[in-house]
Amino acid sequence: MASFSHDPATKVQQSSVTTTVTTPALAGHPDEFFVPKYLASTCYADCVANSAAQLASQTAAQTRGSPGSSTTSSRSTFGLLDGETTPQLYNHSDSSKHSSLVRGLSGFQAFDLPESIQTTPGDAPPHLPSCWSSEGVSQSMEIFGDMLEVKFAGPPAKGNEQEAAAVRANHPIPPQCGLFYFEVEVLSRGKDGYAFPLPRTSTSVFERDDPIINERSFIGVGFCGPKVQLNKMPGWVSDSWGYHGDDGNTFACQNSGKQYGPTFSTNDVIGCGINFRNRTAFYTKNGMALETAFKDLKGTLYPAVGMRTIGEHVRANFGQRDFVFDIESYMREEKAKTYMQIHAFQPPLELLGGRSSARADTAITQTIHKLISSYLAHNGYVDSVRAFAGDVQKEANAFSSPKSVEDGDVKMGESEIAEDLEAINRQKIRAAVMEGNINRALKLTELFFPKVFEDNPEILFQLKCRKFVELMRLCALAKKSEYTEDDEMHDVSNDDDTDMRDAEFRATPNLADLLNESIRYGQKLHESYRNKNFPSSTTDVQKALNDIFALMAYPDPINSAVAYLLAEDGRAPVAEDLNSAILVSQGKSSVAKLERLIQHTTMLMRELAEQGGQSAFVNVRHDFLAP
Repeated sequence: MASFSHDPATKVQQSSVTTTVTTPALAGHPDEFFVPKYLASTCYADCVANSAAQLASQTAAQTRGSPGSSTTSSRSTFGLLDGETTPQLYNHSDSSKHSSLVRGLSGFQAFDLPESIQTTPGDAPPHLPSCWSSEGVSQSMEIFGDMLEVKFAGPPAKGNEQEAAAVRANHPIPPQCGLFYFEVEVLSRGKDGYAFPLPRTSTSVFERDDPIINERSFIGVGFCGPKVQLNKMPGWVSDSWGYHGDDGNTFACQNSGKQYGPTFSTNDVIGCGINFRNRTAFYTKNGMALETAFKDLKGTLYPAVGMRTIGEHVRANFGQRDFVFDIESYMREEKAKTYMQIHAFQPPLELLGGRSSARADTAITQTIHKLISSYLAHNGYVDSVRAFAGDVQKEANAFSSPKSVEDGDVKMGESEIAEDLEAINRQKIRAAVMEGNINRALKLTELFFPKVFEDNPEILFQLKCRKFVELMRLCALAKKSEYTEDDEMHDVSNDDDTDMRDAEFRATPNLADLLNESIRYGQKLHESYRNKNFPSSTTDVQKALNDIFALMAYPDPINSAVAYLLAEDGRAPVAEDLNSAILVSQGKSSVAKLERLIQHTTMLMRELAEQGGQSAFVNVRHDFLAP
């Protein structure tokens, strides 16, 4: 089967302990999302970030409008866009890049995928547990210290050793995170926690062997369902599980325990992890992993802690600080196990159309070649298509018999490598937008694809808004004395008869002239669109104009509240929208087949991950598309 040129499980994690996303209204929760470091590269983390970004974008659009945004530019809803939108072009002189393109698609920096599905607050991913719940706590307990510390205040249980107190976290553990881990530090074993000397003949592997003192606490660490009563220790009742410090036993939905690990007491740190890949739970003590504690876990689960004696005091860590246990290495190991199973999978022969495994591998390789070629052609990279096809053919000639080459087992279709004048023109238009030369892009579009602006007036408006932004960008750079050759003014004249030669006007700009030019163009733009709207689009024309005109209100737009409008990466969405509109005008799909395949795969993996399982450990964007 097709192999991959890298191991997704070995990718470097983010350096911060947590990734915090402030989303006050997301999913109806008042608190912030935060994603622990060990989950930063997961699909769940992408869902959190993109839901927050989508909601923030919608909120911003309601308050001030998005400059020239249209219904064709609702992108990255599901985390498929990060970084650059232009692919790293294939270089036919670099055969190593060819291998990576064929095997892992890692020669592409990223994909900018138009996506019609909108995220709503109800679709947002669920929160992770982040503190103890003020509602899910026994009356015998006090919560304090940023809702992470809990203390048993009494009254103590009398006459019934089964009586205790428990607290659960503020949110259940979402299975789509794949792995969840938290730690509980015992700050005090309480009044009735105890220490006693061990017999010299003790051979228990769980007892301490430095001083001959064994400390124990009546504290239990585990998890429970949402309806469990909070007057029992975790594990003593149905739908709860726990590891107890007084005897080192684990309890699973009943009050009879099973010998499991060492006892624990003051200054010990007990970790609890739930692995949704195999539905198991494990514990750690002071950074050392213990064996699997529970199997076949089901249902909605909350982190929980139970106590039985006055003065018992613990502090939780749900990922706000570094863990004592190396959970990141554990996460990488679990991810590697998932990919080992993926690579080892052999589809049934009936799914291969009755072909042998070898011929199926060849067919898959051919399909990958065609997907890459069509993606390059879709975006107008004709020279790259031809170079890529040539190298594919050379590799086929080197590794295949003459008979197989004649049969066309690996030979690409002639239509894939034929010179495409339309694609060349689209490439010129895209390049002009990415350079900030909006006038050139407008004129090339009108020359080669005259019906595009007639059928898509919102795209024309979007380009004109971007032209004003580019004028203001030049003004800001000139004022800051940061003007360089790369930022030279590209055909900013408003004269519609300006020559379309590639040699652009490169005179050193005068700030006063640039400001006057910007003001004149802004007035013309306002006059043209002040009473217009696009019924078929969500674009609010007046708000969009107010947004970009706000650049004129700041003496230093680069350091203003609307500085984001001046960023060069704002050109890419405009170029993509224009390219998509041109493709649609020519009766073609606005999305390349490879992009559509990635969309489908990403959505499929997220659907599968909703209930946990191995899919939760696969992140298409991070594992295969990120540089």
